[in-house]
Amino acid sequence: MNRSFIVMLLCLMPLWTFAQEDRVHKSDQERRAEREAVQAQKIAFITQETGLTPAEAEKFWPLYNEMNHKVGEVIHKRNDTKAAMYRLFKSEDGRTQGKGAEPAGSSQGRTAAGDHRDAAEVLVLDTQTKGPSGPVEELLASYINSFQEENAIRMDYHKKFLQILPAARVARYYLAEERFNNRMIRQFIEVKVQQEKSR
Repeated sequence: MNRSFIVMLLCLMPLWTFAQEDRVHKSDQERRAEREAVQAQKIAFITQETGLTPAEAEKFWPLYNEMNHKVGEVIHKRNDTKAAMYRLFKSEDGRTQGKGAEPAGSSQGRTAAGDHRDAAEVLVLDTQTKGPSGPVEELLASYINSFQEENAIRMDYHKKFLQILPAARVARYYLAEERFNNRMIRQFIEVKVQQEKSR
């Protein structure tokens, strides 16, 4: 699974123990507290799994936080670009979506009534150019380049990690992070399945 998707999922996903209806009414402060709780669990899990000493953890976690902040900015920019590309789409019958509206089949379709992505309209690209070179090419280039930018950040911090930790600990960190992310995704899916069964 795409690492950036997993990171984004963990950054944005509230704790899954709360019902969907409750989540809609949470304040930004409550969502932030839930994200921080997940992040604290992740730090504890990775620290234990990698066997970081207190001295190593003191050097590692600030670098990790810097990397996550920079990667988060790139992902935010990528999502803005993706939203702009969606606005260039229109449905086959010629109706255009409202400004800022998410495309049919986006996460907005997942409501208390269920996941409506299967019933979403098929979108086609608006072929009408909006400028000298057309915005699609520029947006697409920005979108694709964001993956390269994210990879460059990760490679830079990988080198920094190797300066403060032995290679075996860096490898353990990557494996632990992947295990944690997979565990969170499994828990999220299990809660969603249970919610569906209880309806």
